[in-house]
Amino acid sequence: MRVGRLAACYATGAGIVAFVLAGVGPLATVFGAFGLFGLAAGSVRGRAALVTGGCLGQFGAVVAGGVSGAGTAQLVGAGAAVVVAWTVGRTAAELRASLDEAADTRRLEATHAAGVTAVALAAAGVAVTPTLLSVEAEPVGVGLLLVGGICLTTALALAPEA
Repeated sequence: MRVGRLAACYATGAGIVAFVLAGVGPLATVFGAFGLFGLAAGSVRGRAALVTGGCLGQFGAVVAGGVSGAGTAQLVGAGAAVVVAWTVGRTAAELRASLDEAADTRRLEATHAAGVTAVALAAAGVAVTPTLLSVEAEPVGVGLLLVGGICLTTALALAPEA
């Protein structure tokens, strides 16, 4: 198995989850499809910039899905899936760029993917819990969530390339 292949497949799978959860409207579907293509191509070919661009497209799909009326749990799940896809996809690209093809990195890739997924699921659980407990959404909280999404998208766009 080639270096980074397991992580690339995992990142693409997470991108598909984000695409399915966020693609509730035509604009979200278009953003998600272009983002998924960029993510998959970048992680398989070892291009970190393409992975980042693809994940930016997927975040655009999450935002467009929110405008189209997707539910809170759906959007949080899609956002978490995009974070997992970006982190694991960048890892695949960086491993491919820095290691020899003979290196056995499957354990490293699987451990990294499992850890990132656990952290993202925990964060998503914390974000969704108030809606499950029937707590009324405060406008300040919604505004902070929007600002957090914008900051995360900006951080992805400004991330240094490998």
